[in-house]
Amino acid sequence: MRDQPSNPPSSQLVRAAQYLRMSTEHQQYSILNQSAAIALYAAAHNIGIVRSFVDEGKSGTTIKGRKGLQELLRVVESGLADFNQVLAYDVSRWGRFADSDEAAYYEYLCKRAGIAVRYCAEQFENDNSATSNLLKALKRTMAGEYSRELSVKVSAGQRRLVAMGYWQGGCGPFGTQRQLVDHDGRTKQILKLGEWKSIDTDRITLTPGPPEAVKTIRLAFDLYTKKGKNRYEIADVLNRLGRLRGKKPWDIAMLRCLFSNPTYNGAYAYGKHDGRYRTVPREKWLICAHAFPAIISDMQWTQAYERVLAEIKRPNDAEMLEGLRCLWKRKGELNSKTINAAKDIPSVVAYAKHFGGLNEAYKLIGYPLRKDLSFVHAIRMSRRIRKALCDDLCERIEAIGGSADRMLVPGMLRINQNVIVKVTVRKAVVRDGRIVWILPIGKQLAADVLIIGRFKPPEQSILDYFVIPAISQLRGPLNSRMKDNVPYLNLHRFDDLQAFIETFGRQSIREAA
Repeated sequence: MRDQPSNPPSSQLVRAAQYLRMSTEHQQYSILNQSAAIALYAAAHNIGIVRSFVDEGKSGTTIKGRKGLQELLRVVESGLADFNQVLAYDVSRWGRFADSDEAAYYEYLCKRAGIAVRYCAEQFENDNSATSNLLKALKRTMAGEYSRELSVKVSAGQRRLVAMGYWQGGCGPFGTQRQLVDHDGRTKQILKLGEWKSIDTDRITLTPGPPEAVKTIRLAFDLYTKKGKNRYEIADVLNRLGRLRGKKPWDIAMLRCLFSNPTYNGAYAYGKHDGRYRTVPREKWLICAHAFPAIISDMQWTQAYERVLAEIKRPNDAEMLEGLRCLWKRKGELNSKTINAAKDIPSVVAYAKHFGGLNEAYKLIGYPLRKDLSFVHAIRMSRRIRKALCDDLCERIEAIGGSADRMLVPGMLRINQNVIVKVTVRKAVVRDGRIVWILPIGKQLAADVLIIGRFKPPEQSILDYFVIPAISQLRGPLNSRMKDNVPYLNLHRFDDLQAFIETFGRQSIREAA
């Protein structure tokens, strides 16, 4: 019997998905232009496009927020993809990651699932040849470097304009409005919501907004600094008078932001958050004094700000517990509603974050618990244990000469530059009166090796490990017990990871000689 040809007949279309991404770069990379180029490539190579994954207006520097790419990878790793190729316009559409290995990893996930990635506008075929791999590595590095240089230039330009008192960003704070000026600083018009400048040389500054909003701001500051009222009382006064913040009633958090926003003093504070939206210390902000017309005087704003700082000063453990103990004595019982209603102690969220759970704070003051909530915090505990396990693996592998790098996805490691390891932990659950652990093995492993650590809350130490390579053919969620597991599962159980770690040790040939 003759062997069937490995290539499909020319009349049979190869099924493919296309991935399209555009940030705000150039018209060259518009979704329509990419789609048209991919369509021409597909027609020339007998390819039929059956699905599209699109990220429009998304930066390529991170996978966060790129639902199109995330969905593509999910479909690929599920093993249920109805296509066997992915078409992208060029290498940079996959991403402009600072770490070029990240883009390579996402392409590798497709390849491992048997799905080829083809770049339609590149001058080389993505055929895994030495030339192809070298060019892709070079283009990934160039894409990341382009993004980094552009970020530096944009940031420098924005900071220069901030120092000149020009507004950078979206809508101004409550009680202000955006004012358009020309390159000589002459006023042109007030910009309404949704309106933007249309001439590059024009600039935007802030000016006091509607008179009623300005009166509300000044009333709030007067009540706070001259009448000595607290933020709860001020919120109540403003809401009863119908002086809302837009359409929202005031609360103490809104008033804290109001009293600590330097814009009302006429200053422009820029750089309060970093690229990941984390708060930056105040001493690192770029502040341009007297950038805008002030609504509140320097003296009054400073008084309000200093009082806010005193009120929101984080109490220490003893103060928080003593406040909770006094509330218990005063009310006779404790619950989330009672704690949040009390104005002299932090909120339930604050206690949960500070002590690892409200239940833990109850234990420290001796409050009787109605039920054990240890398992409620098992997810947070699992993340801490997984992080500690990853840290330990990296440290021990590097100590014997290997390399271990953390990847973007939590719990994913790249060992010795070529082995992808996924680390996870699983807590015990009770089923039919027996303690079991559910091992999260999918239809297709998302890594070369899966390490599963088992633990039993409230204990935080790992009992043992299952080390499962992709070639093991173990699939689907499997139940494991403390003892008497099926033999094929016990083959992968280890008391520790020493043998696994020693596999990745390296030693120079000269030293060995």
